[in-house]
Amino acid sequence: MHSLRLLGSGLLPAVPDRTRPQPTPSTQETIQIDLLHVNDLHGAVDPMLDKAVGGDSLVGGLSRLKTAVDQTRAQNPEGTLLLNAGDLAEGSMIAYLTRGRSVAEAMKPFKFDAVALGNHDFAWGQAALAGMIGALGAPIVAANVVKTSDGTVMDGAVPYIMKDVQGVKVAVIGLDTPAIRHYVADEKLEGLDFKAGAETVARYLPEVRGKGADVVVVLSHMGFEEDRKLARELPGIDVIVGGHSHTRLSEGHREGETLIVQAGSLSKFLGKATLHIDPSTRRIVHSQAQVVPVLFEELSPDPEVERILAPYVAEAEQVGSRPMGLALEDLHHAHRQADKLNQIHADSLLKASGAELGICNSRTLRNNVPKGEVTFKDLYSALPFTEENYVVLRATGGQVLAEIEDDLRDGATELAVPTGLRYEYDPTRPEGRRVVSCTLPDGTPLDPDREYTVVLNETMSKKKVFREAPGRQVLGPVQPLFFEAFQAGSPWKDDPDDRVRRLEAPPA
Repeated sequence: MHSLRLLGSGLLPAVPDRTRPQPTPSTQETIQIDLLHVNDLHGAVDPMLDKAVGGDSLVGGLSRLKTAVDQTRAQNPEGTLLLNAGDLAEGSMIAYLTRGRSVAEAMKPFKFDAVALGNHDFAWGQAALAGMIGALGAPIVAANVVKTSDGTVMDGAVPYIMKDVQGVKVAVIGLDTPAIRHYVADEKLEGLDFKAGAETVARYLPEVRGKGADVVVVLSHMGFEEDRKLARELPGIDVIVGGHSHTRLSEGHREGETLIVQAGSLSKFLGKATLHIDPSTRRIVHSQAQVVPVLFEELSPDPEVERILAPYVAEAEQVGSRPMGLALEDLHHAHRQADKLNQIHADSLLKASGAELGICNSRTLRNNVPKGEVTFKDLYSALPFTEENYVVLRATGGQVLAEIEDDLRDGATELAVPTGLRYEYDPTRPEGRRVVSCTLPDGTPLDPDREYTVVLNETMSKKKVFREAPGRQVLGPVQPLFFEAFQAGSPWKDDPDDRVRRLEAPPA
């Protein structure tokens, strides 16, 4: 029984073009190539609660994702490629205990045709990444990750692969985010340079076409908006399989003649882009895209993945079983709003730092906490980043406002969660003017000219607006502060305050 349920969102343009998804006419014989794709798995070994995706069913988990891949691949076994757009492991306790090797071992049976690297794949340094690459046993494509010594692609990777798929030559070029130093400490990237995406693809696109590539795929960990820019700058790309921004493109997105696809994050979805190729011209005549949720109740676990993970799961359970408090109801996080877990995290930094106010990256939180007794593992799943520090610096109110505004771009995918501060914003206003009000707890407006002591996540402190801020102090990891705050405040209800208010658009 085929158990994968289609999610549609109507994102396709109304004006047809040569690659617009549409049914293949029964009178036309084409070669069908399916690109199965995942991204930003972040070591999501266990199924998780996400009612927006699965309702009352848990979603995701590596072993059920593997079953979903196998079921879909079996529909077109000779015409399917499986691609992974990076951020493989960091994000779960199981991954942390082995510096990602356990997750890489569990991914080896997937038999990925190509894997791009993400910023989180460098979180534990290059030696740990080399161990992950060895355990994964799949081609790593990283065209823009080059050695500063000689400009060649980093060890263990190639710039692209070429695959013959039912007589069609498919090239897959890999990109990591050029902005990686915003996320990863310099010492972990020593000896490497991360070139711009457009510059890199412009170099390799003629090369792969010259080698006979009929279809060019860019496997990108640059984020949806950067992928759109890339497609506009280089219209010769057929498909961009994306990651980094955790965007669910339910039916893909068309940028000119380039199809852009991305499948959310955390193993909740499997993406599928279907290309119909004219056998005489080797050109794409039709294409379509979809994502399907990985539902716990409708998919059986893959026995080989379960076997590989079993000893690591047992170790994580032993380490993670310590009780940490009580949740009176499911506690939620979000990336586009300040939910309860985001607020606990932000307030823990303000209390520990003694700063006057602070803003935190909403994406530091990655999972919900289920109702009932909460364990160390539950909290670890909610805030999994052991390498993320907190920083205190001095900044003006205007700089803080500029960062809040910047984080409201692109649908507020990395909302600034405030502490010791509150703000209202209107998403319908022009960029740079979306914040309607920003006040301190006593109701006084944030003074754009006054200097404050501000606490932030270290990644946020590296943003351009704070890069030269005086008085910078790196004070230690954020994760223990979150754990301590949760224990101290238990029991918890899912009752976030309104420190961030999104104003509804006025009536037409």
